[in-house]
Amino acid sequence: MKEILPSKANIVVLAANYNLSIVSKEWLERKNVFTGIVSNFVYTPVFVLTESDNFNLVVDERRFQLAVKRLTEENLIASVGIVEKFVEALPETPYKSIGLNYHFTFDRNNFKLNTILSCEDDKVRKIFSPTYEIGATIYFEFNKFVVTFVVSTSLRNREQIQVSFNFHSDVENVSDIKERLSNQAATMKKAQEIIKELS
Repeated sequence: MKEILPSKANIVVLAANYNLSIVSKEWLERKNVFTGIVSNFVYTPVFVLTESDNFNLVVDERRFQLAVKRLTEENLIASVGIVEKFVEALPETPYKSIGLNYHFTFDRNNFKLNTILSCEDDKVRKIFSPTYEIGATIYFEFNKFVVTFVVSTSLRNREQIQVSFNFHSDVENVSDIKERLSNQAATMKKAQEIIKELS
């Protein structure tokens, strides 16, 4: 089976306080944080938005988020470099945590939900309703991350299942962030292995 890429992916770095006054378009270019053609740039006192064809970067006082807009293996790898350059340019920032997030969408018929869900159908129907859907949240540890794995179902769109992974780790400095980012390929591989087991 070929590698399964997520439908959405982003990296979030939380901090006690980002200094938005210095995060200009020119600063991002000078620090080589955001290379390529910027298609949209918005600066306000409460957030900064920078977009290209491949990435969406948003910073507010407490949160930096880089979302991959065009999902390819190359862009997933490149996203790590962008985040590294951003935090290296702001070493004095009091960093708190990092999250590597992947979201997948699957055809329900191709996903073995019963592998992780086991319930007494008659009892659930009696307690709630004859029409119901069950999802799952599983927490587990991987490397230095605490992972939240969520399977979401819907009564409105019963053909699809949404699956998400949040690889979360507390950090204190740039060195911690870079060390966690060095595990990006391993976190993606772990997510793909779980998906394959359930597909």
